[in-house]
Amino acid sequence: MSELELLFLVLALIYAWECTCWFRRGSVAVLTWLGRRWHTVHPGALLGNQHGGIVLANPLPPLGGIVSGNQYPLSLAPDAILVWVSTGVNPGWRPPQSGRFFRFDQIQTVEARGRNLRINGQTVLRGSSPLFAHHLAQQLLGLQKTDPAARAKAIEKIFRDAFDTKAIEQRWKEHRRRTRVIQWLVNALFLYVFAAVPFLIHYAGLKRTWMGLLVGLLALTSSTAFLFRRAHKASHPDAKDERFTHFLTILLSPATAIRTHDILSRTLLEVFHPLAIARVFCPREAFQRFAATVVREIHFPPLPLAPAADAGAEAVERFSRAALQKSVEVFLIRNGIHPDELLRPPARADETCQSYCPRCGQQFTTASGKCSDCGGRELVKFDGSKA
Repeated sequence: MSELELLFLVLALIYAWECTCWFRRGSVAVLTWLGRRWHTVHPGALLGNQHGGIVLANPLPPLGGIVSGNQYPLSLAPDAILVWVSTGVNPGWRPPQSGRFFRFDQIQTVEARGRNLRINGQTVLRGSSPLFAHHLAQQLLGLQKTDPAARAKAIEKIFRDAFDTKAIEQRWKEHRRRTRVIQWLVNALFLYVFAAVPFLIHYAGLKRTWMGLLVGLLALTSSTAFLFRRAHKASHPDAKDERFTHFLTILLSPATAIRTHDILSRTLLEVFHPLAIARVFCPREAFQRFAATVVREIHFPPLPLAPAADAGAEAVERFSRAALQKSVEVFLIRNGIHPDELLRPPARADETCQSYCPRCGQQFTTASGKCSDCGGRELVKFDGSKA
C-alpha cells in the first residue's frame, strides 16, 4: 500500500468515526438513511454501556437525516426537584442518576457549564449537550422565580411544551430552509473527497493536480463552515462557545465538514420528548409502538420509584410522573390513540405462560412472582388479576 493510499484509508476511518454519534440513555435518535422513511434508534442497541451507546448516522449521500429528543431528566414538584426519573424511553435499564434532592427555598444558584447542570455549585446532571443543559438551567431558574402557588401549572406547561408537534414542525421547516445550501455542499464535498480527488490523482498524478485539488477543498470546507456559523447562530444565538468550536473543526477537517448537516440537526429538537418527534417524523405504526412503550413505562416504571425511601423524594417523583402522564395522555388522545388500548396484555406465547410483567412484557410459566429485570415489579396473571 502506497503512502497516498494509506492517507485515504486514514481519512476514511476518520470519516467513519464522524458518522458515529454517542447518545446518552434517556435520549432517542430519529433518523433516516434515504431521506424518506424515518425510524427511532435507541442507544446501546449496537454498542454501548450503562450510560449510553453509539448510533450510526447515514454515511452515504444523500447526507443529513438525524434528530434527537430527550425525556425530561428531572422530577419536578411545586416545592422541590429530584435529579431522578423512574421512567425511561429506552428499552432495558435506567441510566445512572445522582438522585440529588433540592427544595426550591434551598437553591441558591443554578447554572450550566458545558454539558453539566450545576445546582449550588455542585454538578448534579450531565446533559446530552451544552444546549440542553442550558435549557434545563433556564427552566429551573424560571420555576424558582415563580410563586409557589403557581408552580404546579408551570410544571405542567414544561411537560406540555415537550409535546408541541407544531413547534417541532416549525423548527424543522426553518432548519430545512436555512440548511438547503449546506446540504448541497456537504454532498458535493463527500463526492469531491472520496470520488473526484482519488480519480484525478490516479489519472493525472498528484504533482500536477495537488494545487487545484487543495483550492477546491478549501473552497468547499470554508463555504460550509461559514454557512454553518450563520445557521447555528440563527438556531442557537446564545451558544457562542459551541458554535466557535464547531466552526473551527469544520474549517480544518473535511471529514467533520461532511457531517455539518448532522451537527446542526442533532440538537435542533432535543428539548422535545422523543415521542412527539416520532409523531412528526415516523410512520404511524412505529409511532404507536413507541407510544405503547412510553405509556407502559409511566404506569409501570421499574422499581424502586425513588432513589431512597424518603417521603419527600417519593412525593416529588409521584407528582412529576403524574404531570408527565397527563401530558402524554392528552397528546395521544389528540392524535387518535386511547392510552388504555396500549396497556392491553400481550398475546400468550404458549399455553404454559401464566403471567407477564406489565412493564417489559416478559412472560412466565408461574402464576405469581416478580420480574427481576424490572426491579422486582409484581407479575400480572393473564386473566387480569394480580398474581
